[in-house]
Amino acid sequence: MEFAKPREEHRFLDRLLGDWIYTSSTGHKDYDANDPDKVWTETVRSIGGLWVISEGEGGMGDGSRSSMIMTLGYDPRLGHYVGTWIGSMMDKLWVYKGWVEDEGQTLVLEAEGPSFEDPSRTEVYRDVIHFHDDDHRSFSGSVRKPDGSFHVFMTSESKRRA
Repeated sequence: MEFAKPREEHRFLDRLLGDWIYTSSTGHKDYDANDPDKVWTETVRSIGGLWVISEGEGGMGDGSRSSMIMTLGYDPRLGHYVGTWIGSMMDKLWVYKGWVEDEGQTLVLEAEGPSFEDPSRTEVYRDVIHFHDDDHRSFSGSVRKPDGSFHVFMTSESKRRA
């Protein structure tokens, strides 16, 4: 078996590498990037140029601290991005399938998870990472509605730390 080599799709993920700070977030009550008890930070590193691992931590609306880990890569056999997300605030392992939009600045990741209204049902969730430039990106989390459209329930902005 030959060792895998990074492809163009893997190199797209390199844009995530580094240390980030969330400058705004609608997903956390009273978010304040200047308050050390509330701020969210993220560190993203590469594994062999094929995978990225993102580790984030920050304050929740109730004053508790949470952490999360996301893995992302590209599977050329499947022809799409793959990944996972876990967070200390829930017991669900989210498994991503994703793609880059044609404009080349937006990574879309979809996963199935428990419904907000009825945890016995699953719904399709969509996380979108949009690069404004090399040092600024936005995020949105949404859920698919019955009509097929997506309802955004969370947004955030991040800047690369100097």
